Amino acid sequence: MDGDDLEMEKARLLSLALDFGFDEESAKKCLNRLVNLYVVFYSFGEITVEPGYDPSRRGEGDWRYASVKFGKVTLERPRVWTGESSDGKEVLNFLPRHARLQNMMYSSRMKVQVHFQVYIQKLVRSDKFKTGKDKYVEKNVIYEDNRDILIGRIPVMVRSELCWMNGVEKR
Repeated sequence: MDGDDLEMEKARLLSLALDFGFDEESAKKCLNRLVNLYVVFYSFGEITVEPGYDPSRRGEGDWRYASVKFGKVTLERPRVWTGESSDGKEVLNFLPRHARLQNMMYSSRMKVQVHFQVYIQKLVRSDKFKTGKDKYVEKNVIYEDNRDILIGRIPVMVRSELCWMNGVEKR
């Protein structure tokens, strides 16, 4: 998320908080905490995991490296896992009244996209006249995976954009 998008999103969220009756100072504090969470994941960049160079444990093949990149942080609407599949549904929409009746926190799952790669680095000879270098390191990817990983839960305010009651009129 670049600076302009972040500022626009901050203004939108601040406006939403003020519409719900929060004072501006509290809303800004809360918003800054949320923005800091996004900044933490984006600041990691690519994390490279290097092998422990123990010649006795090398075995078959070359040394394996791994890289991990964190992507977008997403919030889901509140859902509850039932553990049974009588009607084909294991996950149901979790409404504020269900949370209140079962003495549970009305919250949504927070996930982060993770790109994971395992690779081998090999020293390859190149044509020095074309590249200007005699040798270079080539990265051969062995395994690659993209997935969303659950990092926690965050409370949801009733009638906010994440809430199932958003847009429903009172009777």
